[in-house]
Amino acid sequence: MNETAIRVALSRARKTIREKLIKNINMELAKIESLLEVYFDGNATLDEECILREYFSQSSVPVHLQEYKLMFDYFLEKETEVFNQPIQVNTKNKTWKKSWLSIAAAIVLLFTVYKIIPSTNDFTKMEREEAQKAFVESKKAFKLIALSFKRGNDEIAYLENYEVTKNKIFKNNN
Repeated sequence: MNETAIRVALSRARKTIREKLIKNINMELAKIESLLEVYFDGNATLDEECILREYFSQSSVPVHLQEYKLMFDYFLEKETEVFNQPIQVNTKNKTWKKSWLSIAAAIVLLFTVYKIIPSTNDFTKMEREEAQKAFVESKKAFKLIALSFKRGNDEIAYLENYEVTKNKIFKNNN
């Protein structure tokens, strides 16, 4: 083989390798993007989350996925964070003074509620008076409606008389 043929063969091989690499990268990007959708829908398995963490831990991530890289880097950083300060829990029991104070407050509350709320007999009297007032007002409203209907019927009767008279006059003229 001559030198030109070797260069052409190498050029073709590079082109083929480049195309396969681009195809693999595009397939990997599509897989990562679909995993991101599953992740944000809340349906990702632990293995899928692990794949995403590994992918975004790489130094080179496409530009349109940089925001997710920042998010996964933050998660990784917070995952290793440990809270080392002791937590103090107050386990003292209530003292007898606080117990008696609670009981006294409950008694005062019950006494106040008993005095403020009127007895049921008074309440039913008030209800009866309100119902009686509402009945009288409703009765007045129904009387007004009935009066309006009566006026309407009178006017319809007048129109019927007019119609009958008009028909008599026009029949006699023909």
